[in-house]
Amino acid sequence: MNRRRLLCGFFGGLAAASAAPVLAATSSTTAPHPAPSLAERFRAGLRERPWLRALLGTESPALPPRQLALEGRLPEGLMGVLYRNGPARQEIGDFRYGHWFDGDGMVHRWRIGADGVEHRARMVHTTKYLAERDAGRPLYPGFGTAVANGAPVSGPDSVNVANISVLPRGEEVWALWEAGSPWRLDAESLETLGVQSYSPQTRGLPFSAHPRVAPDGTIWNFGYASGARRLVFWRIDPDGSLGRVTTLPVEATGMPHDFVVTHRHLVLLIPPLHYEPDPDGPGSFLDGHVWHPERPTKVLVMELADLETHFWAELPAQWVFHYGNAFEDADGVIRFDGASAAAPDKLFGSFRAVMGGEAVDQAEASARPVLFRIDTRTRRASQEPLAEAGLYSEFPVVDPRRSTQRHRWVTTLTEHDDDPAVHGWHTTVTRLDLETGARSGYRYPDEELPEEHLYVPDPDRDDEAAGWLVGTSLDWKRQRTHLNVFRADALADGPIARATLPELLPLGLHGRFAAGAQG
Repeated sequence: MNRRRLLCGFFGGLAAASAAPVLAATSSTTAPHPAPSLAERFRAGLRERPWLRALLGTESPALPPRQLALEGRLPEGLMGVLYRNGPARQEIGDFRYGHWFDGDGMVHRWRIGADGVEHRARMVHTTKYLAERDAGRPLYPGFGTAVANGAPVSGPDSVNVANISVLPRGEEVWALWEAGSPWRLDAESLETLGVQSYSPQTRGLPFSAHPRVAPDGTIWNFGYASGARRLVFWRIDPDGSLGRVTTLPVEATGMPHDFVVTHRHLVLLIPPLHYEPDPDGPGSFLDGHVWHPERPTKVLVMELADLETHFWAELPAQWVFHYGNAFEDADGVIRFDGASAAAPDKLFGSFRAVMGGEAVDQAEASARPVLFRIDTRTRRASQEPLAEAGLYSEFPVVDPRRSTQRHRWVTTLTEHDDDPAVHGWHTTVTRLDLETGARSGYRYPDEELPEEHLYVPDPDRDDEAAGWLVGTSLDWKRQRTHLNVFRADALADGPIARATLPELLPLGLHGRFAAGAQG
């Protein structure tokens, strides 16, 4: 593996972005009425759309431990820590990022114990965060935002914002991005310990935010190097040591965000969103991509035994952020679920529009729950919808004990054309039964924005229909944040317990629950 070529190829687009103009309105020195900045436009939009407070971001470097007010009663068997991550510092001085995914990461720790619920949070002290904090201005380009007069991009972790997800690792929790190293945090204090590096050769290689953990504790992951046109694959053994890392050359990487594994295979869908940067274009990494709806989605099926033997299949052009889980039967047929959209419209549209105070485009809410099927004998792939037209979904999760194995239930956030919310985002936490097609759900009131909800097993029952759903919601009207607990088999009854943090947190992305973790 030529590490230098791989890293240079990946960061070529970001390096170019550092010299490009800021993606915000500017004015000439002779203009009598300068155009408002992105930050000014956002605050103007807040007056009409107050739910956008969830996208304002925070300037706080940390939130101290606080015992929270609790309504209802926590189940006796629910003990552990919910870790969550997401873009939090969206503004530096008078500069505002132009894409939701660009804000620096903040990790939250919701501890659930016999004494109730405690919350604390801390910004991840990445190289980028500390340098820009000290400079008082942006220095590095973001995923979807270019920066003028920035510092040179010296490597992957100089622009790593560690803002997508987390991975609990005993006394540590890793803050994950997509294009660089995991950042190690102390699992209790959330203090940043440094990047996770297995060797000088693997430091900075792309490590996606959605690693898959097998029942035996093996961690599988991938990464993509767009400029070098290579995929990276990881196996971390149950004892925490690096089992293997390898690369695969591809025609185009397509910016895949998630993947699935069974007990035998790894499956990665590569959408026809190809990295074709224009030297004279806006300059952000996102802007270097071109959507080709006439081309197929490439399906890579790789054997876990060696991370080399593989074959390719095809599906129609589509964009998938997230999958639930995959399993494989005795005949070699792989099945997995996900949220599929016809195109990456949200990525280029709504997730930028909201940063300037604009409304979410309802027409872009098009990701639908889908069941995929791959026959490893015929090497053919197919898909079918899991719900009627008009139901949209995101953030699918399953019982973690069923990872890589047959699962029946999927928990996801949904919205429906017949019952849209004023904020235009997902409204309902929903449980889908893959065997019968039945579903149940709890719709949050319009003044709350639900975030990803996780299934937490009941340690006394080996039944994925039992257990609890744990997730957060942002009350943008009263400016507070709730941690909600539901019975999985009585979701429609609403939360059985709710802890309230008396402030509105930034809208986040993903989390993981560490059962039994107390501190």
